[in-house]
Amino acid sequence: MTGIVIPTDVRRRVGRAWREIRRGASAGRIKDLFYGMGDEGLDMALADALSVLAQQGPLRMGELAEALRITPASTTRAVSCLVVKGYAERVKAEDDQRSVLVSVTRMGRERNDIIAERVQFGLTQILSEFSNDDQIVLADFLERFARSIDDYVDSQEIRSDEK
Repeated sequence: MTGIVIPTDVRRRVGRAWREIRRGASAGRIKDLFYGMGDEGLDMALADALSVLAQQGPLRMGELAEALRITPASTTRAVSCLVVKGYAERVKAEDDQRSVLVSVTRMGRERNDIIAERVQFGLTQILSEFSNDDQIVLADFLERFARSIDDYVDSQEIRSDEK
């Protein structure tokens, strides 16, 4: 803790804004607009996994889990969903036949490109409400906010009775 006193009303405003971003009325619609609906749709976690595979793959499961900051079990579930949809495939690693690599398929790369275009278009529209200077300040603050969340989580020790 830095010793800075955060007024209660500021904490509440940030908390409400964070909640509205996470689960507000628009959250479901933005997910649909960015990641698609129905059979073509992905949830944010699958879209993240697909993006990492498209940018960094092929990856071992452990590498993908680390890149996504999720558990191996969650990685296995995500990869299984992507494989079923035809967006990813599992192949044996050439250097170690016991290891499995996950790579994006042509269909997965196309899906990822569509999602990236939708996100960029949406963010352009959303950010157009802000001046150029405010856009830079917002980006700086969001990056600092994300780092602060990571720092906070990293600083907390989870007791075994809380797991």
